[in-house]
Amino acid sequence: GKQSKSMITKLSMDYRAAVCECLMQLQAKQQKQQDMSDDDDNNDNSSNSDNLELLTLSFAISHLAEIFLLPSLSASSNFRGGLTAAAATTTNNSRLDDGPSGSLTADTIRYLRLHHSRSHALLDSPEVEALLSSDQPEYYKSSNSAIPGPFEYPYWNLILQLVKSGQLDNAWTVLTHHSACRHAEEAAMTGRPLTPEGEGFAVLRAILLSAPLPGGRGDDYCVDDAGLDDFLEEDILEREEKEARLNNGFNNNNDDEEEEENVPPENINEQYVDGVPRNGYLLWEDRPRHADRLRKLRYLRDLRKCGQPSDESEYSSPTVLPEVYQPNSAMSIFHTWQDVIKREASFPSSGSSGGFGLGGGQGGALEALFRRFPPLQQILSVLVGKVPPNIANDPSLTWSETLLMELLYSRPDISPDDISARANAIMSRKGDGRKHALDEIILSIMSGSAGQVVETMFSLCGGSSGAALPATVTSLLCNLLIDAGCISSEEASSSSVNIQTELLILAAEAILSSFSVQEQSNVGVRAAVRLLLPHAPPKRVEGEVVYEPRISATIAEAISHRLPDTDAEARDLLHLCEEAIRLGSVRIADACESIAFSRASFHRSKGHLHREVYWLLRGMEILSNELPTQFQRKFGFACRRHFDALCENSANDLISKLASTTYAINGESKLEEEAFVSVLQAARNVLEAVVQDEDMASLLKGHMEANLLKYVVDIALADALGDTTKMASDIVRCLEERCLPGEEYGGVVSTLANPKMYAKLLHISVAILHKEESLFNGTMESTKCAFSVHGMHILMARLTQVLSWEGITTSSSAVPKTPTKERKEYFHAMRLTLCKGLMRAFASAQTNSSSEKDGKGGVVEQSLDDEVELMLSPCI
Repeated sequence: GKQSKSMITKLSMDYRAAVCECLMQLQAKQQKQQDMSDDDDNNDNSSNSDNLELLTLSFAISHLAEIFLLPSLSASSNFRGGLTAAAATTTNNSRLDDGPSGSLTADTIRYLRLHHSRSHALLDSPEVEALLSSDQPEYYKSSNSAIPGPFEYPYWNLILQLVKSGQLDNAWTVLTHHSACRHAEEAAMTGRPLTPEGEGFAVLRAILLSAPLPGGRGDDYCVDDAGLDDFLEEDILEREEKEARLNNGFNNNNDDEEEEENVPPENINEQYVDGVPRNGYLLWEDRPRHADRLRKLRYLRDLRKCGQPSDESEYSSPTVLPEVYQPNSAMSIFHTWQDVIKREASFPSSGSSGGFGLGGGQGGALEALFRRFPPLQQILSVLVGKVPPNIANDPSLTWSETLLMELLYSRPDISPDDISARANAIMSRKGDGRKHALDEIILSIMSGSAGQVVETMFSLCGGSSGAALPATVTSLLCNLLIDAGCISSEEASSSSVNIQTELLILAAEAILSSFSVQEQSNVGVRAAVRLLLPHAPPKRVEGEVVYEPRISATIAEAISHRLPDTDAEARDLLHLCEEAIRLGSVRIADACESIAFSRASFHRSKGHLHREVYWLLRGMEILSNELPTQFQRKFGFACRRHFDALCENSANDLISKLASTTYAINGESKLEEEAFVSVLQAARNVLEAVVQDEDMASLLKGHMEANLLKYVVDIALADALGDTTKMASDIVRCLEERCLPGEEYGGVVSTLANPKMYAKLLHISVAILHKEESLFNGTMESTKCAFSVHGMHILMARLTQVLSWEGITTSSSAVPKTPTKERKEYFHAMRLTLCKGLMRAFASAQTNSSSEKDGKGGVVEQSLDDEVELMLSPCI
């Protein structure tokens, strides 16, 4: 069935999470190589750096496409004031098309922070570490500072960078290293009254740590910039909370985790600003209440890590957040926060403040800080949407930072389709007004161009490079856009090129090639098959069956070229393809038969008969049992031929050994007794493997070679028990002609035994008759014969054929044979013995008939007259 719109977005997040994991591993690998590198390894480092750049770009493009092209996770809900009933029924409910104002702001900010902001890299730089560890970081200077900004001292430039990206929590952390802030904190801890500067830092702390910014303010409980933590950790957090409730607020696995400092986190719901809840930034999310639930679970987990029991009932949210995004609620809290800043900083107010305050102050609490630290006033003016000229005209200011400031502080309620327009205007103002190629791509995606995503991933992000990961990401992203209705799989109605199929096949070939080079072909084949399989089976679209043969052909080729190293790998590949085979993919079924045959060949080389038979039967089962009825091919091809040969050769070897060992004319039979036992055990192993296979045993009831092997094994076992009657009955079954059932035989008349076995079976039969003849006392009334008259008829008919083949009687062969004198005498004695046996068979049948009539008056199943009629009639 069709995936729901929200499931498409969840699948996209799964893909991005996998790419993110690859990025982290590649970065760790590159860092390790840099630490261990020397001059000879420069080429390898350059190659790894290129791969990292391509993967980073792929991650950014897929993130941007998810925001602007795919539906919201709350697509099934109606947005009050935003999403209309008509819009909810459109083919592609992307957030760009039908989202209310401000609905894309939070995700766009997170995208810009993660992929375009410099603040993350700055916090980890050695310069910032040295700056924050100094006694007076506000006056720290370095000869060549890497922190861009308009101010003289790097300290204020660092705070500005954090404010520009909305990371106000980190900005406050940097401010706490200010010497004046440290002195104010010391005064507060000793109980001394706060100075005006100390009061200003307290107000500043409340403002920064209460900011209801879209995308969060950068604390440990906000939605991460990649937007993946909530999605990936939800089940884990819920499970941990459930376990904690069963264990009085603690988890049992605390000892397995890395212990953090035993300092409990501050109360995340303590309100610093009247009318501005601490979780106000969640109002900008698609599902505010759901996000607040995960925020609470993270906080409770941190309490448990610090040794404190978590009690969900004691957690009180400052406000009940709505189920879905409500633009009016988000903007109301945001304006309240900005009005407080304007009052406390004595900035000109744009309207009524509504009487909100930070504890009842009448304004100007930050003036003392502004007088002593002028850059702070200019930085805080950014928070109210007023960017000073020295900051706005700073040459180091990028278009992404300008757009971030506008979305964070000036226009958080921007309409989704206006974001690309604002980005375009800002890009045009920067530099010489000309945009880079990547900028044009970003604008195109922000405007809703799904085709641009595929083109960029293919050409710019390595989708056509032959590398496995970029090609796979390109293909998967294309699949998502097609499923979401953003693009069509065909370029035009008159075009026969299917974009989805082409990208899938390119990705599969890249996977196979990349893993083959790394000598991990087993992983490559499995990954390529898993990528292609969902698109391999025939699908019914508008009453017609749509079938893509190239996908199935690629899967079949990949499987056919792979010789599994283990039975487990072979079973895994067969299991992967089960569904496609059941739906009618004959080419994949043929390829799976080749896998089974390869494992059978391996076990044959090792002498493992039981495993060889098992895999031959698996190959036969795939084509004769798992395919739909109209596509089934009874017992398959290669596996059937080798199974038939195995059964026939095992039967032939056993009969040959039995004839040459037990019924040998010369005295060398004892020397071959051990060989006979070995051949008998091998034949029994083959037969037991067939009988024990419940799925195939019933299908093989009419199988010629399997039945031949059964009767031959029974002959050998009956010989060991001295049961000549059983031996005679099974020999006759092997030699009598029958019309073979089933369409595959086409009404052919044949015997179970191969003609090459006739002479050996006749030899054993004659030996049985010869032994009976030696015990014959000349009285017909007491004579016994293991063979019936019908059985003797079958033996004599086969002898006639053998005499013709040997050239003893008239032969129709184009090249007549000239038998030796010994062969003539041997077959003459055989014919004589059979004639005498026929005589005893007549006498034995007459005696049995008379005794039954004299006894209970019953009727024999087959009278002597019937058997004579059988003997004189045609052999069938």
